[in-house]
Amino acid sequence: MSRTRVFDASEATVMRVLDALRPVQHPAVVDSIFDVLDDILGPDYIPDEDEIPDLSLRMRGYLMRLLAVVPEDEDLTDLVTTARDLLDVEVPGDYLGVRLHLRRMALAALGLLDYLAPLPVPSP
Repeated sequence: MSRTRVFDASEATVMRVLDALRPVQHPAVVDSIFDVLDDILGPDYIPDEDEIPDLSLRMRGYLMRLLAVVPEDEDLTDLVTTARDLLDVEVPGDYLGVRLHLRRMALAALGLLDYLAPLPVPSP
């Protein structure tokens, strides 16, 4: 089954993810993950250079938390490998490279969130 990867910070989506993560993550952590994803993936958001280290550190932490709670699943192997590689790679030293790395980490986190709490299948 193919999953559509669309960022959606609506209340319904946040509640669905909270329900899925409640056993392993505090709701404030999940809210914070969505805040950082909204910042990094927002179409008009351009972080100041002094914001980058904090955003990068927070995104790395959230990605590690998500990796710790996703189940072993064959469908998830590529995404988990990508996320782990992003955590292991040396972060580029230039502003544009760091922003690109942040977006890649955010997209990997979004994929993990989508897996943990997939969109409900509409009934006919």
